[in-house]
Amino acid sequence: MTKATQRRKYKNPPIEEALVEFRFVPSQEWDLTIPGKLHQHPAIKDNYPGKPRQQKVVEAAFQTGIEQPPSFAVREGIGRIQLLNDDGKRLLSLGPDVLSVNILRPYDNWENFRPRVEAALTAYRDVANPKAVSRVGVRYINKVTLPKVEIDLGTYFCYRPPTASGLPDRMAGFMSRVEYVYYDGVKLILTQASIEAPTGSSAFLLDLDTIWEGPEPLSLDAVMATVDVLHEREGVAFEATITDEARKVFDAS
Repeated sequence: MTKATQRRKYKNPPIEEALVEFRFVPSQEWDLTIPGKLHQHPAIKDNYPGKPRQQKVVEAAFQTGIEQPPSFAVREGIGRIQLLNDDGKRLLSLGPDVLSVNILRPYDNWENFRPRVEAALTAYRDVANPKAVSRVGVRYINKVTLPKVEIDLGTYFCYRPPTASGLPDRMAGFMSRVEYVYYDGVKLILTQASIEAPTGSSAFLLDLDTIWEGPEPLSLDAVMATVDVLHEREGVAFEATITDEARKVFDAS
């Protein structure tokens, strides 16, 4: 684990949503009173005064059986409860052994977001008494909007879909998802896709999800240090995928 480096800041960062998610080692049955207790916690109630709402969760699974053909099943999982601030841009999402802290556009900076993450983790620890953490994720979902309809992806992105001899020159749309693994087992999931854009422009999804999921649970006291490392790696990966032309777009007045 390395000490976090200074993250580059932009006038108009393309971040649509940033989130930190914790998954805890199951230690007891889900207590339906936990969302209410968390909402009334001193560190939470003044920062998330909005009316709680339920978030549906859809689970997908690939099923096989003896003398049965493989099948793909989709079912509704146990929903999560979301606690929101007044404008719905900052929220907590919690369910059985999981807590995520989210911020929607406009994202300000990590110096403000990190204390919210730590405060939410501390409050959840107080009311749910989790024993350890089995998974931590730091994810930034970016929407890169460019002021042209026809662009050369290589002008703005270092990472782009491959081409091959015999394929058409023009690409109407694409989606790419790649999983990378660092030397210490941390994963980076990089998703890129063309998405709907305003008239006269083009837009692209750039989704970076850094995940720690070790063979042994992580102690609650060590979690935030891991969050810092994941955040740093996400920032390095983001800069590695874009060019100086993209940086000019993010710094435009």
